[in-house]
Amino acid sequence: MAVYDLSHRLAKMLKKSDEYKAYLEARKQVMTDEKTKEMLLDFKKEQYKLQAKQFSGQEIDEDDKKRLTNLQEIVNLNNVIKKYMEAEYRVTILLNDVQEILFGDLEIGLPQDEEKHPTD
Repeated sequence: MAVYDLSHRLAKMLKKSDEYKAYLEARKQVMTDEKTKEMLLDFKKEQYKLQAKQFSGQEIDEDDKKRLTNLQEIVNLNNVIKKYMEAEYRVTILLNDVQEILFGDLEIGLPQDEEKHPTD
């Protein structure tokens, strides 16, 4: 069977997984309440801002950390958002596990000790 055929079968199986179904249901619940949706989006925006800052090499100061922690505590008081975030986390774990299984043994690129640079 071709790799693409297997990939499509895997995608269908992932869509049928309990984790993904729970995620879709939790997302549907978030989307039905505009204030809940807005609260979650505000939290996600703040989270992405801090991640972008961190990835760009900037230091995240205590005020940033505290603001995100406070937002997270507020968001976690909303059971609909809490369920959504838990379901999203479980789907992410599932996908990371699948990715590790698929790519864990593949040898892509040059091994570090064999890389040669043109100036060497």
